[in-house]
Order: sequence, then structure tokens, then C-alpha cells
Amino acid sequence: MLAPEVFAQKGPGFDSLAARIDFSYVGYQGRNAVPPKVAAVIRVKPSGKDDTQLLQAAIDYVGALPLQKDGFRGAIQLLEGRYLVAGQLNLAKAGVVLRGTSQTKTVVVATGNSRRALLTIRGEEAAALSEARQVRNTVPTGGRVLTLDQTTGLQVGDHILIVRPSTSTWIADLGMNKAEGMFTAVRGLRWPTGSRDLTWRRQITQVDPQTNQFTLDAPLTTALEAQYGGGTVQKANTQNLAQSIGLEGFTIESSFKKANPLDEEHAWIGIQIDHAQDVWVRDITARHFVSSAVRVGAQARRVSILRCRSEQPVSEVGGYRRMSFLVEGQQVVVSNCTAESGLNDFAIGFCAGGPNVFLKCKATNALGASGSFESWASGVLYENVTVDKAGLRLTYDMDRAQAGGWTAANSLIWNCKAKGAEAQGPIRYPNQVVTAPYSLYQTQLESRLGKHRLPAEKTSDLYKPASKALREFTLQNSSAATVSPSVHPLQFVNGRFVIDGQAVWSGTTGDQFWRGQTFPGGELNSGVSLTRYVPGKDGPGLTEILPHLAKTLRQQDNRFYQSLTGLWYDRRRDDHAVLARPDGNVWAPFYEMPWARSGQGKAWDGLSKFDLTTYNPWFFKRVKEFAYLCDENGLVLYYSLYDTHNLLEYVTHWVDYPWRPTNNINQTKLPEPLPAKPWARLHLGNEFYDPSNASLRNLHRAYIFHTLDELGGSQNIIFNLGFQFSGPLAFQRFFLQTIAEWESKNNRNVRVVLNTTKDITDAILADADLAKQVDVIDTRYWQYRPDGLFSNGDALWAPPSGQNSSFREMVSEAFLQASDYPLPTTQELMYRQVREYTNRFRDKAVVSIANDISPIPSLMAGGAQVIMGSAKDRGNGHLTFASFVQQHLASRLMHLKPDNSFLKDSTQTWCLTEPSRSTVLLYSLSGAEITFSQPFSNATYTGTWYDPLTESMLPAAPIRRLQAGYSIKKPTSRNWLLLLSSVPE
Repeated sequence: MLAPEVFAQKGPGFDSLAARIDFSYVGYQGRNAVPPKVAAVIRVKPSGKDDTQLLQAAIDYVGALPLQKDGFRGAIQLLEGRYLVAGQLNLAKAGVVLRGTSQTKTVVVATGNSRRALLTIRGEEAAALSEARQVRNTVPTGGRVLTLDQTTGLQVGDHILIVRPSTSTWIADLGMNKAEGMFTAVRGLRWPTGSRDLTWRRQITQVDPQTNQFTLDAPLTTALEAQYGGGTVQKANTQNLAQSIGLEGFTIESSFKKANPLDEEHAWIGIQIDHAQDVWVRDITARHFVSSAVRVGAQARRVSILRCRSEQPVSEVGGYRRMSFLVEGQQVVVSNCTAESGLNDFAIGFCAGGPNVFLKCKATNALGASGSFESWASGVLYENVTVDKAGLRLTYDMDRAQAGGWTAANSLIWNCKAKGAEAQGPIRYPNQVVTAPYSLYQTQLESRLGKHRLPAEKTSDLYKPASKALREFTLQNSSAATVSPSVHPLQFVNGRFVIDGQAVWSGTTGDQFWRGQTFPGGELNSGVSLTRYVPGKDGPGLTEILPHLAKTLRQQDNRFYQSLTGLWYDRRRDDHAVLARPDGNVWAPFYEMPWARSGQGKAWDGLSKFDLTTYNPWFFKRVKEFAYLCDENGLVLYYSLYDTHNLLEYVTHWVDYPWRPTNNINQTKLPEPLPAKPWARLHLGNEFYDPSNASLRNLHRAYIFHTLDELGGSQNIIFNLGFQFSGPLAFQRFFLQTIAEWESKNNRNVRVVLNTTKDITDAILADADLAKQVDVIDTRYWQYRPDGLFSNGDALWAPPSGQNSSFREMVSEAFLQASDYPLPTTQELMYRQVREYTNRFRDKAVVSIANDISPIPSLMAGGAQVIMGSAKDRGNGHLTFASFVQQHLASRLMHLKPDNSFLKDSTQTWCLTEPSRSTVLLYSLSGAEITFSQPFSNATYTGTWYDPLTESMLPAAPIRRLQAGYSIKKPTSRNWLLLLSSVPE
């Protein structure tokens, strides 16, 4: 027990906190053991060219060697020189070490403008192997002994996951459910249940079957309390974790544009570690990275970061930047490390389970406080840490880091020097600032292991030159081969989407363009986005892993994807305030824009202004990658060049937009209106889309050209100007003419969807030259309305162009009961709307929106796609109809055309067929029978009934000789679909 009288403490309960949590269970092997010097097995020298393939091949070669008795395969000795790496180096196999000659003589350089981690140490997730078992005892903070109903199946050495749930009761007792209002959860001011679960990864060191207790290899840093749900235990498989891996003795750099001191289009992270254990990084210098020198992810444990430096970061001075050493895992020690010009040099991250220790570290010229980042890190010790010119904070935070409320628990600032050390925690989970005459960490380590068991590290011979007899590895030693992926190009056949000879009919997934959180499973992680960016975090709701997304869409047979640009970059703007931000403390996820920051001035969001003549390479690289994935997976990508939502409705949509004059360094000659109220209306669509404004025209033309340069090589991409009425007719003409100009210059054709008002659509299609540019007609912005909605009864609702309002504003204005679409219509009127365009433009695909109507009328009218999204209980066939089409019609649909001429009641019954009459698709809305008024075919047919209401299928009785007067009895008198196939004679 530590004597409390020797401490100068702030806050109650310190004596018990320091005595309970043993912070010495950190670092390599869980005791900050000295990492070994692993014998080198190969040496590598730089080629002077891109060495990505060479270095990765060397890593893979050693990773395939057998593990030795010491648990290592061998070290790769990097000889002196500069290694240029345009890609990323990945270490995943256990027992591999990458060692330089020295920090001054061996340099690995991240070249190019790709945002990435230069080096990753990453295995696979420690997957749960058993059902969760409830912990039966109250485990105090710092406790290591857990009780279950029974310990059968658990044994010494097992890896387990221990989860402390974030229950509604616990959240209420912390006061994190108090905030009210529309955007409180968005801002982190109200925690959703389950959003702050703490997870510890531990090993069992002792099992007592008599008491049903077992002991952990390291303490828990927050109590498991019955009133708050206690905790659960699951066995875990850790075989695929990256283990026993080291990086040591070299410098890593990120190249950047020297002309832009705030350039961010280069590597963001030097070294990223996750899904790993017993890893070390020592004697590494990192220069010029945007976000972190070393970042330890949430599923990494027992990591030592020793004598590392972060120097000369190159980035904006803003949120999620310049976090030199960021720890989100557990049992991590950052020791004797230095950093300069950082915003949070020694950062502890979201729900980091702990214990974690920052020891004898120093930040110079700090631009912001070090400390807890985001929310509810548990059990962190800052000891003998110096932060020059800034503070050290473990507090309740309502400003930076998503305004996450309580950011730390059961944590200590011990013998540190900073421009203000702050520690504030809930009463049950205190944080304290302490001054004491000795080292807490060293005292705990010696108490646990004894002085005689703490070997000193010998660094004198650690980086001695490798023997010249050591084998030099070259690419000739590598058997790596590249395989070109197959491509499944999109075709248009008779106005249908066709891939690999099969008609494509499915739903659409669209980009989310605002909201979200920085942790998986966050309450507002709605949808996906190709260009949403969370530094250092990937997966659903974060930075999407694009190959996984493409694979998932293909498996779901969800073949269309709609990509949009973000509404605003900084998620602080989700509060819809209009005031300028006082600093660049932007919140992730970041919705990236196509245009690049200039490094000059200050935009409304606190970062530098945009340059509309330069473009964001990360943004276009992401869309380009997904476009090619669409080619490979048989998907269709709609790409919108603009998000008109920024120009319409509320002024808050405009204040951060790159084209607003105050946010860019260009001369747009756009007006600068800014009503003070956040919900004030603003409408700049016509002004923005004005080709007579020469300054704007040149900027738009250059942007369209750049977009086509980047994306025009994909075969399955369809370009559109933008949604929600993208300007007047003159700009639609300009857009299509600019595309034609690019096509002529590049001798290449691209596909275009016309997505605007009906009057503009009709005017474009009436112009033969412009109509040639259009492949898809989107009819979502008008519709025929049922009787009674207008004084003249059945009428076309088609808002005119030039109104400078969004579609949903016009909906609300025309129909006071509707705040947004979909709007009511009928199946007959949807059929009429689509048929009008498929009759006139048989070679173009016609798209409609469901508006709570079955998609079947659109298909029967020759439509190529319906934007769907209704619930099953509406009975509109939205869930399985796409599967029905893919399974039964995919090979034939593009050859079927509407023809109702032989049906008795063509207003209630429609037909798709081809000249041979071998396939017939009939849809009857009402009546007991389908009756033919003219001879149709003498063939014999087998058939299948499809019920749009129940989404079920029934076999139809054989049908022979469809002649005049022949009637087919329906299963019931409501709407049914009947697919007939002729039987060969």
C-alpha cells in the first residue's frame, strides 16, 4: 500500500486509486521487458527507385521462414540509404523484425500523395470462440480475479475478451443522458447505450474450479459492478494476431509539397499497430507525417514504444492531426519519446482499456494539450511527462474530440510539467494530478518483479553493421506475381442495364453525406460513403474498406451505387450553426471534398482555404478505386459531380462550402450572403450554375475535365451533374457540351444520366446533339398525381426549372402534408410516366423512383431501374422482386418490350414480350382473369405467379393457345405477376 501522506493530490480518493491499479503490466510481454536483438537473416539495400515491392517481398520472405525456439523467424537488416516507398509495408507474420543501421543512415520515405500509414503491424481480429458468460462477482478497479457460474472449458493460457457494458443506468449516473435537442447525440453530448463498452484482452494465469474463479495476467482498470451490468467473458482465438514483431533503428519520412507548409496530401501515419501483441517500436524517428508518428489501435496490447521521435509534422493545425503518439489499445508504454509542434503529442484514445503509460516523454513547442482524446479512456498514467507551451488534460471535455463528455477514468498525471495539468473525473472513477518524491511506475514494477529481475537494455551493439556474409535479398528471390482482375463491363441493350449478358435489376445504395461517429457501431453510423475519412480507422461507418464494400454489394445483389460529395467537411457543422469556427479543431468523420486546401488563409471551418483549381487526390483515388471495383464486380456506379444541397435551403449548408468566396482563394464572383440565423433560407443554385459568369465557367470546365480525366476510364460509371435540381437549362447544356469536348479530345466516350426537372429533360432530349450524350433518363423529379390532389383531377406535377429551390422544398410547398418525398401516386400513373419515355427513347435507360409504389409498373413499362427503399409491410414487392427478376428474367429481360395491344383491358393489365412470344410477362392490377382480345400464340406455356403483396410464388397451370377471348384465371382478384415460358414442341 502506498502511503497517501507523501502526495500532493487533487481530487478525492487518490490513495485507493493508485494502490489498486498496477500500471506496471504494460509494454512488451506485459512487463515492459527489454525487446531482444533478433539475428538478421537477410540484408536489403535501396535501389534508388520505388522499393515498395522489394521491401514487402523481403518481409514476406522472412515471414515464411520457420519460427525458432525463441519465437522469432529473423530480422531484416536495412543497409544505409534512402528507401522510397510509394505504397505501404505490412508486417503480419509473427517473429519478424525490421532493423535499420541507424536513425541517421537508414531512411524509409513515404513518397507520393496517398494518405496512408507507411508501415503497419496488423494481424486479424481476435475472434470470440465461445458464448459470453456473465461475471458473477464485483471486480474492483485494478482487480484480476473473476468468478463465473462454472469455469469448464477455461484453462491457463487461454486468451479471453472481457467486456464491461455501457448500460443506460451507468450512462444516466454519469450524467451523459441529460442533453436535449436534435443534434446532441451527434455531438457526443448524449451517449447511446452500448456506445462506451470497455473491452480488455487478457490471458488466464490461474484457474480454480472449486471456487469457479480465474486470475488474469493484468488488472482491469474500471470496476465490473453488478448495478451497471457487471461484465462478460468470452474465449478468443489469437492465432492470427501479429505477434513478436519489432521495428527499430531507422528514420521514416513523408514526402510533401514544399510550396504548401500545410500540405496534407501525403502519408498521415508513420507506423500503425493493431490486432497485435508483444510488439515494439524503438529508436525510430518520424518526420513530416500529418497525423501520428506511431498509432496503436484498439485491438493491440503489450506494446513498447521506446526512444522514438516525432519531428516537423506537415499538416493543417486541426483536429485529428499532429497526435504524435496516439494509444487506443491496452498495456502500452510510450517511454522516453519526444515530439514537436503537436496538437496532442501524447494522446490516449477512445475507450482505451488500459492500463497504459506515458513515461519520461517530452513535447516541445506544443500547439495543443496532450491527454485523453474522444471519450472514456480507462487507466492511463502520465508520469514525468513534460508538455512545453501547452497543457495536459484528463477532463470532462465539451470542445475538442467530439465534445465527448467524460474523456478519462481512473487515471493519473504524476510528476508532470505542463502549462496547466487538469484532471477531472466522475466521483466513482476519479482522475488526479499528483506530485510525489518518487516514480509510481518504477515502484510498482519493482514491487511486482523485484530489482534483480529488471535487466538493463544494452544498446551499444544493437545496431552494429551486419556481417558482409549475410545474404542480400533482391526481387529475383521473390516469387510474387500480379494477376489482372477480370472485368464485367456495363452495356445498354434496348434500354436495359446489362452485364455479362444478364439484365441488372436491383436496389441502389447511396453515399451518406453527413453525420456519423468515429467508432464502429456508433448511433449515427448511417449508411456508407466512399469518401468519408476517419484517420487511422477503417471499416463500416468509418473509412470504408472499398473491396469489402464492393464484395458485400455484389453478394447482396445490390448492384447500383450512388456516390455524392459531402455536405460539409467538419462534423461540428452538424449543429447547423453558421458562425465561423475559432480554430481548426474539426471533428471526424471527415466528408472529403473534391477540391484541395491551399495552405493559405483561414476558411470558415478553421482550416486553410480551398483552391478550386487544384483537386483532392485522396478523394479521386477513392472514387477511382471503387469505380474499377465496380468494373470487376459487375456493379454500376452513379457519380454526381456536385451536391446541390450546399446551395439550397439552409444557410448552414453554404457556410463551409468550398465555393463560398470566403472559403477559397479563387475569384468566383459569387455573392457572399450570410443571414445570421442558422435556419435562414438561402438559394444560390442559379447563381452557382451560371455559365455566363466567365470566372465560374472556367472553374466548372476545369473541374469537369479533371473528373473525367480521373474517372473516365472506368466502364461501369455513369456521370450526372447533381441531384436536387442542378441549375438552369443553360448549365445542363454547358455540362453536356463540356463532356462532349472532353470525349473528342480524349477519343473516349463516357456515360451520362440526365437527372433534373422535366422541362430541362425534355429540352435536352429534343436537341439531337445533346441527346446523344444522354444514356440514362432519371424521371424522379416529376410524376402524375391521382385524382383529387389538383382541382383539375389527374394532373402532372412537374416543378419548373429556375425556381432556385430544392425538390423537397417544392414538395412541401405544393403539398403541405408532405415534408419530403415519396409522394402518393398510383401504379397506373407510374406506368404511364415511364412508358412515355421508353416509347420515345428506346435506346436509353429510364429510371424512376418508387414513391411507395411497386417497382413492377416501371419494369412493365420498359423501365431500367427503380429507386426503391420501402418496408416489407407496405406490400410493394421491394424485398424479393429484384431477386425474382434476377433469377427468372435476367437472361431475357433486355429482349422484352411493352406490348398491350392484344389484351382486353390494357389499363389494368400490361405485357412484356419479344417477337417470338417465347417469353411473356403479364401484370394484372385487378380482376379475376387476364383476357386476350386478339390472337397471341399457339404455343404451350408453363408459368409462375408472383404475388407482390406476400412476395411469394405459385406454379401456374399449363396454358395452351393464347387466342382471342382466352382468359387466364388469377389466384385472386388483386394484382398478380405471371411469367410464361413456351414449351418446345
